[in-house]
Amino acid sequence: MSTFRALGDVADALQSSVKSDSSFRSVSTRVLLRTGVNLREPRPEQVKDPVAIGKVTTALADMGYAL
Repeated sequence: MSTFRALGDVADALQSSVKSDSSFRSVSTRVLLRTGVNLREPRPEQVKDPVAIGKVTTALADMGYAL
């Protein structure tokens, strides 16, 4: 698992991992429902928040996307 400094980095890694925009949208919606963090349009205070990034990467790993 990589260390990410911003949610945009996580989103980019996920996009590369899933390879299709529809899959990315689906997974990012699931992340939003689990964590309250929107990968596509994160709130400004969450963009570089290590807690938000940790929640997202943990949720993704739980869903089988260890980035």
